[in-house]
Amino acid sequence: MNSVLFLSVMNGSAWGGSEELWFQSALWLAKNNYKVGVCCFEWPGKKDKLKQLKDAGCELYLLPGKNETKTIWGKWKLNKAFKTVPFKDYEKIIVNQGGWKDLAYAPFAGLYKKLLSYTLIYHNYESNFILSGQKKNSLSNWVKNASENIAASGNVFNVMKDEYLIDVPRQQILINPITFEVPGLATPFIFNSGDKIIFAMLAALDTERKAQDILIKTLSADKWKSRNWELHLYGEGKDRKMLQDLITNKQMQSKIFLKGHTTKVKQVLTESSIVLQITHKDAMPISVMEAMAVGRPVLVSNVGDMPVWIKEEENGWVVNEVNEESINLSLEKVWNEKEKWIEKGRKSFEIFKKKYPSDPVRYFLQQCGIIKN
Repeated sequence: MNSVLFLSVMNGSAWGGSEELWFQSALWLAKNNYKVGVCCFEWPGKKDKLKQLKDAGCELYLLPGKNETKTIWGKWKLNKAFKTVPFKDYEKIIVNQGGWKDLAYAPFAGLYKKLLSYTLIYHNYESNFILSGQKKNSLSNWVKNASENIAASGNVFNVMKDEYLIDVPRQQILINPITFEVPGLATPFIFNSGDKIIFAMLAALDTERKAQDILIKTLSADKWKSRNWELHLYGEGKDRKMLQDLITNKQMQSKIFLKGHTTKVKQVLTESSIVLQITHKDAMPISVMEAMAVGRPVLVSNVGDMPVWIKEEENGWVVNEVNEESINLSLEKVWNEKEKWIEKGRKSFEIFKKKYPSDPVRYFLQQCGIIKN
């Protein structure tokens, strides 16, 4: 197999954690003299990534982004651009979904019929979503005809079977590559009594999925106001203004900060005391693995595969319900277990080193059948 096309159908934002795996895989294959194509939506925010791909020798097939396709004219432009992508020129197509059902929608719904061999990637799942019969049928056909179905969490496949009656064949679990070099040793975690506690969360500012609003409300209670801590929320998204207004209304401007997107992930995590990922929807966020990679304890919700990586009595804490009462109880437990933080951080790093592949890109390409062991 000498030619691979990466089709990323994520179009809700410029870039996300679900993009990193195919991006690094495309660069690896190009470096190793494969013919590599990339088809994705063109957003101003991904110019640097697209330049890296082009400089590496990848052929780019760009589709108009979300803001361009809201009109009839824009949709016509999208369909026209999509029809020019030479899928037949590539032996393998790797189709990346930021979610789990993206392919059921135009212009992708019937594309599976034209592909000889393709791998489907799923980065999220959703319960209680109403999927029309036509879209369910399209998604089912995509799934059944895939050479490999690879998801960030086994819950993706469980929900598809239990709620949508789609039994996914040829299942595998992926591990996304972290965005910095894997440390040889855990980053020293030094905590002294009296130090200001830094809570950090790295996620899109999308409260429907990431629940930052509930976290802010929880930490706005009087008992938390009197304690020595700050919450740093990293990321961008549609709910930025709403979250900033909430912080202002709760008079928490001196404790809770919207830090925006960061390219210094390792530094941010290293400077944090506790990393939070208390969300409604997640499969297996890269930020959780990255926190573990620098030896930080993590507080997560009982969602996706996060409880597979974070254990209550080992390297963090798990919130079973994403509401103010449950989050408050878990945060209180975190606060009262300061003497365990250093040991939990050390254990985080140990678990990470044990579970994380030595080369996640090669591991993924082996899963797809592109390279041998």
